[in-house]
Amino acid sequence: MKYNNSVLIGNWAEERLKNEYEFKLFLRKRDRRELLLQRSRTLFSNLLSERPMALSGNYVRYGYNVQLVASDIPAKPKMVGDKQKYGLAMSILIRDRQVDYMQNISDGCLLTLSPILTPCCRNTFLIVSVRDEKKTGKKMNYGDEFLLKAENYGDPQAAPLYVRYSPATAPESADRMPLKLSAVRDSNCRFTTMPLLPCDRLEKLGSPVETGAKLIIKNVIADKSLCAMNLIWMQTFFGPECGVNCKNYIDIHGRYTAENIFTLVSDIETKIKD
Repeated sequence: MKYNNSVLIGNWAEERLKNEYEFKLFLRKRDRRELLLQRSRTLFSNLLSERPMALSGNYVRYGYNVQLVASDIPAKPKMVGDKQKYGLAMSILIRDRQVDYMQNISDGCLLTLSPILTPCCRNTFLIVSVRDEKKTGKKMNYGDEFLLKAENYGDPQAAPLYVRYSPATAPESADRMPLKLSAVRDSNCRFTTMPLLPCDRLEKLGSPVETGAKLIIKNVIADKSLCAMNLIWMQTFFGPECGVNCKNYIDIHGRYTAENIFTLVSDIETKIKD
């Protein structure tokens, strides 16, 4: 007797039931928008939606969105023969494994430096005064303490989140990723600025911070400067990005090196100043 295509062999009944179950499961996930493709699209829509940067003039002002840009760091790992672009924006990261249950920013999200400079939800932060969060429009001065507030634009009722530095508790973990979003506003969320050049630090203390000016951003409690970990690159859901930390990089002349140099960008037309 010869077999033909109509002959059912093996565990055909079990295979058919399994296929039917998997198809029904697929339809249910699709209707609930739980498929990985759907979740990925929602994630990109929420975090990469462009944010209008308010034109705040020549100075950084409280209550405005800003970007923190490491202006002197190459935008991608250095490769021989490549024409290098510069500038990495501090950005909120949602890792690949978190996509299944997270489509927007939340407490505990890590911070990285991304070559994506277009103002969007993941790389813009609200400059907030430590003394009065409702202060809006007033110029921020060198030496003022401020908070970096991340807003969940997909859920206006969500609790505010702040950029927080969690100091390493062990020497071997000094190069981990200690900057995260936190729903708890404590002393580790406080930052301040100072001019890049040592000769300007006393003279400019208390004067307004110019947009596009190269400066140093320090965590007040740790007394360490925001820095780019440009030797530590990782592949993320948004492409290659490098780490960000709080650590002082000072040369033999007592000057901060490129890793610590940042710029506060408050509008898309801001020019980086030398």
